Amino acid sequence: MKDAEMLAGVEVDDILAAMSQADGYLDITPADALALYRLALGHALERVRLKLTVGQLMTRSVHALAPQDSAEKVARLLAGAGVSGAPVLEGGAVLGVVSIKDFLPRLGLPKNSTPMALVAKLVGGAACGPGNLASVTARELMTAPALTIAPSTPLGEAAKIMDEHGINRLPVTEGGQLVGIITRGDVVRASRAIALSE
Repeated sequence: MKDAEMLAGVEVDDILAAMSQADGYLDITPADALALYRLALGHALERVRLKLTVGQLMTRSVHALAPQDSAEKVARLLAGAGVSGAPVLEGGAVLGVVSIKDFLPRLGLPKNSTPMALVAKLVGGAACGPGNLASVTARELMTAPALTIAPSTPLGEAAKIMDEHGINRLPVTEGGQLVGIITRGDVVRASRAIALSE
């Protein structure tokens, strides 16, 4: 419950809303006080859910790529960072995003294949070597233009954009410059924290 309390401070309005939601007269016993508190906390969490923005949850330290980075360098950077995609920057502006899905067609798989499809192809002995990746750059691999989002965007809107476009990350920009990144994992973790605290 402490995470919930830190995430959403219960205010007088929440207590009043909880009291109006409770049936009948409240004889304030410890159990009733706890019940009232839980109802108030629910109202506070709902307020937080509606006000939570991308800027509050985004990662500010972003693993970024340069347009001229080779496919090998891109793959090594993503693997080393433990991420499946990163924005391509030029002068701080986001040109596009490279993700594992951008590599798949060049390895003989449809872009919508899962990473396990790549593993299955390799284990099955099918030719799935570097193909024509040796001279390919991040600029050629990337999906562009990149969908970006502002830090002030409500978290729910970010989740909707990711779902509608089938993407796992959104570069966060302000004044045309990258200031962070929000991922599907960030949205899921925030939603889970709110749900668990209710």
